[in-house]
Amino acid sequence: MNTPICNFLEKYTNENKLRLHMPGHNGEFPHDITEINGADSLYESDRSGGIIGTSEDLAASVFGAKKTCYSCGGSTLAIQAGLAVLKSQGCNTIAASRYSHRALAMAAAMLHMNIKWLYPAEYMSANVTYDFNAIHGADALFVTNIDYFGGTWKFVNPKIPTLIDNAHGAYLKFVDKRKFGTEYLHPLELGFPLMSAESAHKTLPVLTGGAYLHFADGVDSSRAKEMMALFGSSSPSYLILESLDRFNAMIADNVQLVNHACEAVQELKYRLTTSGIPMLNSDPLRITINARECGLSGFEYASGLRENGVECEMADENRVVLLFSAATTTEDCERAEMACLFVPMRPPSQPVRFPAIRPTADMPMWEALYKPRKIVPIERANGEVCASFESPCPPGIPLVMPGEILDHNVIDALRLHGVKNVSVVSKS
Repeated sequence: MNTPICNFLEKYTNENKLRLHMPGHNGEFPHDITEINGADSLYESDRSGGIIGTSEDLAASVFGAKKTCYSCGGSTLAIQAGLAVLKSQGCNTIAASRYSHRALAMAAAMLHMNIKWLYPAEYMSANVTYDFNAIHGADALFVTNIDYFGGTWKFVNPKIPTLIDNAHGAYLKFVDKRKFGTEYLHPLELGFPLMSAESAHKTLPVLTGGAYLHFADGVDSSRAKEMMALFGSSSPSYLILESLDRFNAMIADNVQLVNHACEAVQELKYRLTTSGIPMLNSDPLRITINARECGLSGFEYASGLRENGVECEMADENRVVLLFSAATTTEDCERAEMACLFVPMRPPSQPVRFPAIRPTADMPMWEALYKPRKIVPIERANGEVCASFESPCPPGIPLVMPGEILDHNVIDALRLHGVKNVSVVSKS
């Protein structure tokens, strides 16, 4: 498959020209350029016919999208742009899981959009009910496809405009569903109109920040680039664009790349289970270990892995998440297995229970966000109005939003996450 961005960067480097243009390293990083002659422009690529637009068209064909826009700002930028597209189409209220990434809430605040929060039965779960009664009154729907622990949502056609946060699931397009389960569908395989924001860099061999905003058939994408430019840097990284471009050819040349990685991880899951390592059910490129059943907190288990040469994606009081990628090899999985087996286990302990709190809003997010504020100890915050997004990262899921009242339930939840001080709206 053609790689127009890679080809241009290689050609320009070989010409050895005097670089009297940005960036200021003057070619020390030869493929790191700006929008010079012939390099195209990311936010004008849909009408330029240049190398970026050509590469985006190739990505659309690889994923089966009507249109694909590259993002150099991760799926965060893709979510922001997707929400702005919905706003431009008349959407003022969006229904979304309470455990959506903070990129949704922050973009909604900037765009003065309301959110109708939907609550799963379990904290941090992607499994939220999106039936007619749940989403009634919303103009559009925001769905998280894979949560941080590897759970998925139950696929339904909401019959309203839909934006899916598929940040952890770009690889699903290439997964053999007969081997790994039909619950792991890529959004573009669902068969109804939607936008899908997804991080290439999380599970594909792409540089950090590389992401896509895909448009399925039936979705108006005419203002997509305008809305990407609204939030994105005017100096997008050509190194990121190059890596997105390269992946198109990589998957075309080796269509089983992802499945080989999934097979290696599947075998690792079997071997760990056989060895008594307790795990949650999760997507094909993730292992979520129930550390409490090993007698450890997630943080303690992660520390044990670290001592054995493995760094995990995320840990909390109860669980450890190991995130694999399309580049994962059998040797990688063997190292991971040995590291897990060398973590000393103790008798099982009780998990920490994280409540699914439902804060009450006192004012719109965008109003509270820009009001005068003060920092107070969490013990003195009862009854105050939150002025910030309190979202421990990872996973970057806000526990409480600007404009919501900090009652004793909210304060208890913040304490569980180690929050000691909080921003509140100043009354003076």
